[in-house]
Amino acid sequence: MFNFSNFIKLMQAIFVAAIAVFATSAAAKDSFFKDFAAYEEFVDSSIMRRDFIPLIQKLGGRDEYTPEQLSASNAQLLNVFRANFKDRSVFKVVELGGGVRQEARMYWIGSSYAFYYALLHQREDGLVVLRFALNSSSDKIMGLF
Repeated sequence: MFNFSNFIKLMQAIFVAAIAVFATSAAAKDSFFKDFAAYEEFVDSSIMRRDFIPLIQKLGGRDEYTPEQLSASNAQLLNVFRANFKDRSVFKVVELGGGVRQEARMYWIGSSYAFYYALLHQREDGLVVLRFALNSSSDKIMGLF
Protein backbone atom coordinates (compact mmCIF):
# COMPACT_ATOMS: atom_id res chain seq x y z
CA MET A 1 0.00 0.00 0.00
CA PHE A 2 1.26 3.47 -0.92
CA ASN A 3 2.20 5.62 2.08
CA PHE A 4 2.23 9.29 1.08
CA SER A 5 4.08 10.36 4.25
CA ASN A 6 6.94 7.93 3.54
CA PHE A 7 7.04 9.09 -0.08
CA ILE A 8 7.41 12.74 1.03
CA LYS A 9 10.19 11.77 3.47
CA LEU A 10 11.99 9.86 0.72
CA MET A 11 11.70 12.81 -1.69
CA GLN A 12 13.01 15.20 0.99
CA ALA A 13 15.99 12.91 1.64
CA ILE A 14 16.76 12.73 -2.09
CA PHE A 15 16.47 16.52 -2.37
CA VAL A 16 18.82 17.10 0.59
CA ALA A 17 21.30 14.59 -0.81
CA ALA A 18 21.19 16.26 -4.23
CA ILE A 19 21.85 19.67 -2.69
CA ALA A 20 24.78 18.28 -0.70
CA VAL A 21 26.29 16.70 -3.82
CA PHE A 22 25.79 19.90 -5.81
CA ALA A 23 27.30 22.06 -3.07
CA THR A 24 30.27 19.73 -2.74
CA SER A 25 30.89 19.62 -6.48
CA ALA A 26 30.56 23.42 -6.76
CA ALA A 27 33.00 23.92 -3.87
CA ALA A 28 35.37 21.33 -5.33
CA LYS A 29 35.53 23.31 -8.59
CA ASP A 30 36.61 26.45 -6.75
CA SER A 31 40.32 26.57 -6.02
CA PHE A 32 40.91 23.47 -8.16
CA PHE A 33 42.76 23.31 -11.47
CA LYS A 34 43.50 20.28 -13.64
CA ASP A 35 47.22 21.16 -13.59
CA PHE A 36 49.71 23.93 -12.85
CA ALA A 37 49.54 25.28 -16.42
CA ALA A 38 45.75 25.80 -16.15
CA TYR A 39 46.21 27.57 -12.80
CA GLU A 40 49.00 29.78 -14.11
CA GLU A 41 47.06 30.73 -17.25
CA PHE A 42 43.97 31.62 -15.22
CA VAL A 43 45.81 33.68 -12.59
CA ASP A 44 48.06 35.51 -15.05
CA SER A 45 45.31 36.34 -17.52
CA SER A 46 42.83 37.38 -14.79
CA ILE A 47 45.26 39.70 -13.03
CA MET A 48 46.76 41.16 -16.20
CA ARG A 49 43.24 42.03 -17.47
CA ARG A 50 42.20 43.19 -13.97
CA ASP A 51 39.36 40.68 -14.04
CA PHE A 52 39.21 40.48 -10.25
CA ILE A 53 35.74 39.11 -9.48
CA PRO A 54 36.23 35.77 -11.30
CA LEU A 55 39.75 35.59 -9.83
CA ILE A 56 38.49 35.96 -6.27
CA GLN A 57 35.60 33.57 -6.82
CA LYS A 58 37.62 30.84 -8.53
CA LEU A 59 40.44 30.97 -5.99
CA GLY A 60 38.10 30.29 -3.10
CA GLY A 61 36.38 33.55 -2.25
CA ARG A 62 32.98 32.63 -3.65
CA ASP A 63 31.63 31.60 -0.27
CA GLU A 64 33.57 34.15 1.77
CA TYR A 65 32.19 37.36 0.23
CA THR A 66 28.68 38.67 -0.19
CA PRO A 67 27.95 40.10 -3.65
CA GLU A 68 28.22 43.57 -2.12
CA GLN A 69 31.63 42.84 -0.56
CA LEU A 70 32.86 41.33 -3.81
CA SER A 71 31.72 44.39 -5.75
CA ALA A 72 33.37 46.72 -3.23
CA SER A 73 36.65 44.75 -3.36
CA ASN A 74 36.57 44.85 -7.15
CA ALA A 75 35.99 48.62 -7.16
CA GLN A 76 38.91 49.11 -4.75
CA LEU A 77 41.23 46.96 -6.86
CA LEU A 78 40.22 48.71 -10.09
CA ASN A 79 40.83 52.08 -8.39
CA VAL A 80 44.32 51.05 -7.28
CA PHE A 81 45.24 49.25 -10.52
CA ARG A 82 43.96 51.65 -13.17
CA ALA A 83 45.31 49.95 -16.33
CA ASN A 84 45.77 46.41 -17.56
CA PHE A 85 49.20 45.06 -16.77
CA LYS A 86 51.77 44.51 -19.51
CA ASP A 87 54.44 42.46 -17.73
CA ARG A 88 54.58 39.68 -15.15
CA SER A 89 57.09 37.61 -13.24
CA VAL A 90 57.24 34.86 -10.67
CA PHE A 91 59.82 36.18 -8.23
CA LYS A 92 59.73 33.78 -5.30
CA VAL A 93 58.90 30.07 -4.99
CA VAL A 94 59.31 28.02 -1.83
CA GLU A 95 58.81 24.25 -2.05
CA LEU A 96 57.49 23.09 1.33
CA GLY A 97 57.33 19.35 0.59
CA GLY A 98 54.44 16.98 0.13
CA GLY A 99 53.35 18.77 -3.04
CA VAL A 100 52.90 22.09 -1.17
CA ARG A 101 54.51 25.28 -2.39
CA GLN A 102 54.29 29.02 -1.93
CA GLU A 103 54.75 31.47 -4.74
CA ALA A 104 54.88 35.21 -5.25
CA ARG A 105 54.13 36.87 -8.57
CA MET A 106 54.18 40.47 -9.65
CA TYR A 107 52.43 42.27 -12.45
CA TRP A 108 53.24 45.75 -13.66
CA ILE A 109 52.71 48.50 -16.16
CA GLY A 110 54.94 51.54 -15.83
CA SER A 111 55.29 52.24 -12.11
CA SER A 112 52.07 50.43 -11.11
CA TYR A 113 52.68 47.03 -9.47
CA ALA A 114 50.40 44.28 -8.21
CA PHE A 115 51.78 41.54 -5.98
CA TYR A 116 50.17 38.11 -5.69
CA TYR A 117 50.75 35.28 -3.21
CA ALA A 118 49.52 31.69 -3.32
CA LEU A 119 49.83 28.60 -1.18
CA LEU A 120 49.33 25.64 -3.51
CA HIS A 121 48.95 21.88 -3.13
CA GLN A 122 49.71 19.60 -6.07
CA ARG A 123 47.65 16.42 -5.76
CA GLU A 124 47.40 13.41 -8.03
CA ASP A 125 44.12 14.72 -9.48
CA GLY A 126 45.14 18.37 -9.90
CA LEU A 127 46.26 21.56 -8.21
CA VAL A 128 44.46 23.21 -5.29
CA VAL A 129 44.85 26.84 -4.22
CA LEU A 130 44.82 26.74 -0.42
CA ARG A 131 45.33 30.47 0.14
CA PHE A 132 45.86 33.55 -2.00
CA ALA A 133 46.37 37.28 -1.60
CA LEU A 134 46.62 40.25 -3.95
CA ASN A 135 48.07 43.57 -2.86
CA SER A 136 49.78 46.71 -4.10
CA SER A 137 52.40 46.31 -1.33
CA SER A 138 55.24 43.84 -1.76
CA ASP A 139 55.77 43.93 2.02
CA LYS A 140 52.29 42.49 2.62
CA ILE A 141 52.96 39.65 0.18
CA MET A 142 56.50 38.93 1.38
CA GLY A 143 55.22 38.84 4.94
CA LEU A 144 53.20 35.74 4.05
CA PHE A 145 56.35 33.65 3.49
